[in-house]
Amino acid sequence: MSRHTKTKERRIFGYHLALDCYECDPKALDSVEVCYKYLDELPELIGVNKQSPPFVIYTDPVKYPDKAGISGWVPIVESGLSIHTITPTLFASIDIYSCKKYDIEFVKEYTRKIFHPKKIEEKFFTRGEEYIHPDPDSFS
Repeated sequence: MSRHTKTKERRIFGYHLALDCYECDPKALDSVEVCYKYLDELPELIGVNKQSPPFVIYTDPVKYPDKAGISGWVPIVESGLSIHTITPTLFASIDIYSCKKYDIEFVKEYTRKIFHPKKIEEKFFTRGEEYIHPDPDSFS
């Protein structure tokens, strides 16, 4: 059957993992280098493709003392990964969104290894459940 004769079908478009990490290592949370490395390495580790290097910025702790920390994002062909840390409260908020399935337990373990949270709250949900894929074989 040729590509043009395949039946279009509805399949889940994406997989979204939201991690809220509590009581993290303050040195990791406050490090542009650590957050950059996390966003730079994770795409390859979960089998997705970076579109550019991560964009990571430091929030001025004097101007914004209640939001001091790091914000970062890396675009991937399959969607995007982001992180926001708040150093004064030892908190990190991380989102992993991809139209390609990935190993959630691996992401949590990798996050624990980098940020050493004492507690992780997780929410996992699917996106685009009514999306009609033009080529259903192109997504897994």
